[in-house]
Amino acid sequence: MSLFYPNDPAILEIEFLRELGLQPTDSSVSTQIVEPEFLTDLVYAVISCFSVVGNLADDIRHLHRTEIAEVTEKYHVKDIGSSTMPHKVNPKNFEHVKSLWKTYMPRIITVLMDQISEHQRDLTNSASGRFVAELFTGFDYAIKRLGDALRNIYVDKQRMRENLAKSEGSIVAEPLYILLALNGFLDAYNYVRKLVAKSQKTGKQLTELIWKDKKLQPILKKLKPEQMKVLKNPILYTGAAYQRTIATCDNWELSMALLQKSISAKPSG
Repeated sequence: MSLFYPNDPAILEIEFLRELGLQPTDSSVSTQIVEPEFLTDLVYAVISCFSVVGNLADDIRHLHRTEIAEVTEKYHVKDIGSSTMPHKVNPKNFEHVKSLWKTYMPRIITVLMDQISEHQRDLTNSASGRFVAELFTGFDYAIKRLGDALRNIYVDKQRMRENLAKSEGSIVAEPLYILLALNGFLDAYNYVRKLVAKSQKTGKQLTELIWKDKKLQPILKKLKPEQMKVLKNPILYTGAAYQRTIATCDNWELSMALLQKSISAKPSG
């Protein structure tokens, strides 16, 4: 462009990019190819987000298992839950999202390889680079499909309580050994492990054994009322899980609201 703008050859690039809502790189220096680092960082960020989505989908998928059965998707009579078993409801939407993640996650390798260019001018990424746009389409579709599936999910609270009840007797092992150790009980961890083994051997709940163990009585008498409640009812041993869950949800709701506001504030065209 120096033939037309000898004093500032970059002016045409600046004007053209401005029409597209873009701007030149910080140094306003370019070669025959666009610097690959910006696209690489963007692709990594999208795949990282895709991994979060895939992980969530996989967790929900496992909660559908017959032996867990804490959640299930709501299906209409006309829907097909399984191709061979009429009674079964497969978590197909969550499986599909994980499958999409497996498809697109490895593509970061190709994008990283495309960063290498001989003397910053060869076109060995001219073919592979054309497929990067598919990642954004796949990610967008995965978000939509996962969102639709989550809105159509049924949570079986009773089943959750039953699953928790199966292990509530052993859950007390952690708060027990912590309280023992903090009150000067030597080798508290291994002592509680022996109690757990005894519980498994005799079939008696750990919550039952600890109150009959004479060696523990001096320590148990020192505990505060709220600490005693946890040892008697391990379901209360939730720590700060509730508060942190609420704080996390509040934080993301605020972040999404700010993001939506930012998008709405941008001028169209």
